[in-house]
Amino acid sequence: MENKSGSMNEKKVSQKHVVLTYIRDYRVMTNFKYRLITNILIPLLAILTSMLIACSKEVWVWIGVVVIIYDFYMMCEVVQDYFCFGCMCKKNAFGMHFLKTGFDGVKHFENAVLVDILVRPIRIGITVLIATMPFIEFGINIWSVFDVIMVSSIVSVGSLNIFRYMDMGMYIYLLALIVIFPAIAGSIAVLIYGGRMWFIAPVLAVVLVGVIAATYYHMMVRIRRSYFDV
Repeated sequence: MENKSGSMNEKKVSQKHVVLTYIRDYRVMTNFKYRLITNILIPLLAILTSMLIACSKEVWVWIGVVVIIYDFYMMCEVVQDYFCFGCMCKKNAFGMHFLKTGFDGVKHFENAVLVDILVRPIRIGITVLIATMPFIEFGINIWSVFDVIMVSSIVSVGSLNIFRYMDMGMYIYLLALIVIFPAIAGSIAVLIYGGRMWFIAPVLAVVLVGVIAATYYHMMVRIRRSYFDV
């Protein structure tokens, strides 16, 4: 019994160490300003603005301003990666060649990439859920809110497969205007039909898991290929 309990404690400690290692690598590879603006300031701004809108009793004010806020939030969600990981998928633009010469340097970078991918749905989920709380009291279905979170997360994670090949900010901003349209259209659609069609939520959840897995695999392939000349 003592051996079993000892081995279980060792596994828990080992798992905790792995998680802390991933978080540490994410913090090392991303600067403090990026994390502060991305994970705190922009979501907080969206939440506070949403709370102010809820004070108005005009439905059309809600719809118009919420669309503008959501548009701005998704624009930031898509574009902000340029200021951290940048065009890491583009050949000879990795920008961190010193990691390849260090012991497990690239492995630490891969850990940071994975954490960044996983943080996105969590960040979007918390932001959207808190921002929509005042509107749930006025009849918005909670399943529709969940669907909006899924659609937004799919667009945020999926966009990495495009924007991490681009090294010019102007093109990124222009393309971001196009990329966020599926998020806006999808969110409007699930707000209208999500409450009636319960099966949309699990389908979107499965799609999100698939997009996360495919994006992570794509990033790993590009990092590994950066070792070889074309």
